[in-house]
Amino acid sequence: MTVYQSDIDKIVLKFHNYLDTLDVSIIQSRIQQLESRMLESNFWEDRGLAVETQKDLEKNKKTLDRHTQIKSLIEELQIAGELNEEDLVDLTYKKASEYLEEIEKTLYLNQKYDDKNALITIHAGAGGLDAEDWAGMVMSMYQAFVRSQKWNSVIIDLSSGVEGGVKTATLKIEGQNAYGLLKEEFGVHRLVRLSPFNSAHTRETSFCLVEVMPAEVDQSVIEIKPEDLKWDFFMAGGHGGQSVNTTYSAVRVTHLPTKSVVTCQNERSQAQNKQMALKYLQVKLDLIAEAQNSQNKDDLRGDWQSASWSNQIRSYVLHPYKMVKDLRSNWSSVDIDNVLVRGDLLEMIWSVKRIKKN
Repeated sequence: MTVYQSDIDKIVLKFHNYLDTLDVSIIQSRIQQLESRMLESNFWEDRGLAVETQKDLEKNKKTLDRHTQIKSLIEELQIAGELNEEDLVDLTYKKASEYLEEIEKTLYLNQKYDDKNALITIHAGAGGLDAEDWAGMVMSMYQAFVRSQKWNSVIIDLSSGVEGGVKTATLKIEGQNAYGLLKEEFGVHRLVRLSPFNSAHTRETSFCLVEVMPAEVDQSVIEIKPEDLKWDFFMAGGHGGQSVNTTYSAVRVTHLPTKSVVTCQNERSQAQNKQMALKYLQVKLDLIAEAQNSQNKDDLRGDWQSASWSNQIRSYVLHPYKMVKDLRSNWSSVDIDNVLVRGDLLEMIWSVKRIKKN
């Protein structure tokens, strides 16, 4: 591993940016207040309030400890850089990088449902074969990302395109903080390339819409009435056993008041697919309700409902040059194969989270 001074400067800058958000005097004052409150004779009379006070104290102490640890790491990095001893630089940089990753997870993965598994639905946009092929590429990108994280993915629904692409696909992603990380992928993804589907190989632009939601919610807040549901049944395609592909086991349920649609074909029986479809519909409706009641819709990703083809979050260009660029954080890379083929999305995802946090 070769660590350059520019690498050290970058991580030191990130540490300083975090320290700038903290006022140590306020944190220390808060700790003193909470400790004094805990010494009061009637502290445990309200057990619920007492527990919350303890949690608040623990949180502030951890923040203060984090501040001290960061100051120490900055000093170690600067000393290592000045000594210019390769082994010491590598060891110190690795230690600091791991601690920075821990901080970022604490800062950026603490919203409601961030610790849940995720459901990703990919819709091909207008553009026929090019759009369907592009949706299939995006699906493969997320499957590669899942493998790189040593997570697990299951295809819940798959509507294949005419020549092997994807019209619509839903993946259940199972992994630590899967929703917290992948919710930043919500939006419209744009591809520019020479089309492999026409003889002239003209330059074409294709779109696909990616929806992301948690695979479960803590508590259902919306009652689903049977009379509000429209059911469709059809033969499952793609993965599954013999009975899955030869019976009307796949289901599509539409919630008429909100026009929300969920399709499920992964299970072996129609009854099982109905059960799963209702579960995911419940999640979708609960998110809509929570977003409508939330003052900060971004916390719940409540704006997923209003995504449109003009709401592009990222561009992937294969011609006349190669580049992937996130339009929210301006993060970019010319190594587009690293993103599309190997699913290396973490750096790009973190860049978006930092922008939103600030």
